[in-house]
Amino acid sequence: MFPERIEFLERKFGTLFSRDIKVIFFNPESVNHCLSLSFNDLIAYQTFFPVVDQLKTAGIKCIQNISQQKFNLAIISIPKSKKFARHLMYLATKAVPEGLIIVDGDKNSGIESIIRDLKKQTKITNVISKAHGKTTWFETPADLQIYKDSPMVVEGGFETQSGVFSSDGIDPGSELLAKAIIEDLSGTGADLGGGWGYLTAKVLKKNGINELHFIEADFNAINLAKNNVNDQRVKFHWCDALKWEAPELLDFIIMNPPFHYLGQAKPSLGVDFVKVASRNLKKSGTLWMVANRPLPYEEVIKHHFSSCSELSGSKKFKVIRAKK
Repeated sequence: MFPERIEFLERKFGTLFSRDIKVIFFNPESVNHCLSLSFNDLIAYQTFFPVVDQLKTAGIKCIQNISQQKFNLAIISIPKSKKFARHLMYLATKAVPEGLIIVDGDKNSGIESIIRDLKKQTKITNVISKAHGKTTWFETPADLQIYKDSPMVVEGGFETQSGVFSSDGIDPGSELLAKAIIEDLSGTGADLGGGWGYLTAKVLKKNGINELHFIEADFNAINLAKNNVNDQRVKFHWCDALKWEAPELLDFIIMNPPFHYLGQAKPSLGVDFVKVASRNLKKSGTLWMVANRPLPYEEVIKHHFSSCSELSGSKKFKVIRAKK
């Protein structure tokens, strides 16, 4: 685990950890990750709102963009997406033009292949293996321009990017849900966990929608969505969907709820999304959702909604329409 490896690093390579240097920590996944470090000047680069909220509550400053500010040391806790992990390393070389970059990850996050590839791009100082993971570091300046990742255009003219949900193209489940909503939606609604905006872009073509709240926790995804959905009826909210409260109860909600949290499977997330939908809908409101067939959402839907029916789906996905 990260805290154990960092503690070992501090004991064995104490000179790397001068307390008075300026440090940027890319992708800390918990407050504990930051608190395991003993720096006086630490800033976290984190784009996932629930973690940002936790870090800020603990008094840790967070940023979502690399500005002109420069640092002496960067620490990277690699995410599951290899492309995004490499992009973070590229960003680190810009944030630390002359200094040290430490890259850390558990073995199940792909750290070994990350290190193998990194060795081809720059000179690595050292590698340690401990607590089911590895940590490596290298000095800057280093040319990692090859790791820079930019948005790409997929089918339908939508922009997406590494690290966000469905980064390689349109999600089949979302596409299925969009096709299943054959009736016109009207009034005010919401897209819970809207990703880069595919579902919102599709349902806005339905007649009668006055306003749509777009709820997304991923800062990069919501910025993509703003490019993909050019409609003044949309109100974007970068926040934790589980804590979101609509200004007024809604006429409809669409969603393709997540079942992973920070790369780990968490089916209960979808259950919580159903509860959020229930409390934000009018008594006459409708929920439209898609989910993988094995995920057990029907029981909680029946508990919170008066009627529930499955629409045309597929072997892999089920599309559900539930009425308050």
